Amino acid sequence: MLFCMQCDKRLTSDEVSIYRRLIYRDAEEYLCKACLAEKMRVTTNEIDRKIEHFKKIGCTLFS
Repeated sequence: MLFCMQCDKRLTSDEVSIYRRLIYRDAEEYLCKACLAEKMRVTTNEIDRKIEHFKKIGCTLFS
């Protein structure tokens, strides 16, 4: 079980995957979607759209 390194929220597999895809592929600590969006200065909806995009193109991080 993994938790956000900023707010301590329990992470979903998609949150771990999007962090790895956008920030650092070999990360061992992660941000939840809300904290990642804040760090990147985007909305959580934009993070969701990126997750769906990477799933559609077959990114293996999201399997």
